[in-house]
Amino acid sequence: MKKLFYLIISGAVLFASCDKTDTSSGNKTTSTSNTGQGGSLARFTTAMDYLYVVDDSKLYTYSMANTAHPQLKGTIDVGFSIETIYSYKDKLFIGSSTAMYVYSLTDPAHPDKLGQAQHVRACDPVVANDSLAYVTVRSGSRCGGTNNALMVYDVKYIMQPLLRTTVNMESPWGLGMKDNRLYVCNGANGLNVYDISNPIQPKLLKQLAGNTFYDVIIIDNLMVAMIEGGTALYELKTNDEISLAAKITN
Repeated sequence: MKKLFYLIISGAVLFASCDKTDTSSGNKTTSTSNTGQGGSLARFTTAMDYLYVVDDSKLYTYSMANTAHPQLKGTIDVGFSIETIYSYKDKLFIGSSTAMYVYSLTDPAHPDKLGQAQHVRACDPVVANDSLAYVTVRSGSRCGGTNNALMVYDVKYIMQPLLRTTVNMESPWGLGMKDNRLYVCNGANGLNVYDISNPIQPKLLKQLAGNTFYDVIIIDNLMVAMIEGGTALYELKTNDEISLAAKITN
C-alpha cells in the first residue's frame, strides 16, 4: 500500500511540474498555478504544492514541500459516496453520488467549503472553467440512480451553483475539455464530442465509435483515453478530426 501511495504521489508531482495549460477533466496545469492533471474520474489531484485525496467520505490534504516525505495537513468530512475530485485555479470540485461540492484553496493547506449543488443520485465526474461546471450522472452503477445525462452548472456565484442545462445521454462516464470542445465518454456508445462555443448549450458535433470509453485526459493535442481493455492515444487534429495514434492493452 505504501509503495502504491508513493507511486501515486510521484505521478501527481510529474504532472504538476509540466509547463502546460489545459482544462482536461477540470484540471489546469500552468507554471504559475502548479495544478496537476487527472481524469475526471480521479480520486486525487494536486495544486500549489499540495496533494488532495478523497475516499468515500473524506478529503485529505498533504503538503508536497518535501516530496520524499509527504505531510498530512488535515482531514475534512465532505459527505457520502465521494467519487471524484479535481482542481481548477484556486478551487477544488468534488463529485459525490448526491452532490457537487466546491472548496476554496485560498489557504491551500486548509480547503474551505464554499457551496454545493444537490442533484439526482448517480456517479459524478466533473470538469469546470471560470464560470461553468460540466457534470455527468450515470445510472446502473454502485451509486444508484436512474438518470443518464450531462449537466451544465453555472458556478459564477460559487456559493449557489445553478443548473442551466441537461443533455440526455446513454451511459456518460468521464469527460475532458479543451478550448471550445467538450469530450464526454459514453461507455459502450463511444465518445461524444460537443461544441461549447455557447458554453451553456453543448452541441453534439460527432461521435467516436470503436471502443468503450471511460475517461479522458487531454494534453495539448493528445487525448489519452481509458477504454475497456487498456488505454488509447488519440491525436486531436484540425477540423475536429480525431486520429488513433496508439493502443495499449492491459
